[in-house]
Amino acid sequence: MPSTEVVLITGANRGLGLETARQLLKKGYVVMLSCRDSSKGAEAVRLLRQEGLDPDFVPLDISDPEQIQNVYRWISDHYGHLDVLINNAAVTSATNKTTGDRMANTILNGDIEDFKATFDINVWGTLELTRAVLPLLKKSNHGRIINLSSELGSIQLHATTTSPIYHIKKFGYSSSKTLVNLITIYLQEALKDTNISVYAVSPGWVKTEMGTAAAMLEIPEGAGIIVRAVTENMDRGSFFTHGLQEIPW
Repeated sequence: MPSTEVVLITGANRGLGLETARQLLKKGYVVMLSCRDSSKGAEAVRLLRQEGLDPDFVPLDISDPEQIQNVYRWISDHYGHLDVLINNAAVTSATNKTTGDRMANTILNGDIEDFKATFDINVWGTLELTRAVLPLLKKSNHGRIINLSSELGSIQLHATTTSPIYHIKKFGYSSSKTLVNLITIYLQEALKDTNISVYAVSPGWVKTEMGTAAAMLEIPEGAGIIVRAVTENMDRGSFFTHGLQEIPW
């Protein structure tokens, strides 16, 4: 039977967000795409409708409290509840002050203002949106919050691996995902007596605009783990990557 569950996906105009929307729509979910640029959102909706799918679109910059409240009111007015929140929106650099030099974006050389601005979107925007829509998620029979994270957010992997990928990547992005992981743990504890489950999901290294063409996984593969977090029963408060492998926090 097709699902009639209502899903909100942030940053869904391209890449993993758009493909996750596509896969969930094909499974019968009611999907709301959101992104900062309304024209890009409209184009994403047009592409999906050409495929016979019918998403909704709501403009949303998760760093803008007023837009967050607008989205809350829109969902409340149109559906009255929310079943799944997918916190996908994120940036690797918020101010574009960093350079193409891998070593220029580390904790010693990266721009502090860029780190702060990256946190404003990846961390505080994600948390503010989540808290705003919690009343709608509590009206679901089994609400889910899925936070898109990264293996680069794992403290244990940073501390124990010798792979340069964990030490050269941008400090602002990696540390923001570490805090997203901590938010996941805190949310699950705070919501343990409710109907809401919280997960952190790493889609792996995917060939998106952020992941680049050098990545190992195609976009549908990366989106597949997000869809499984929506559709399958997993341990609450867990951190998963593709193949449902659990990642150390």
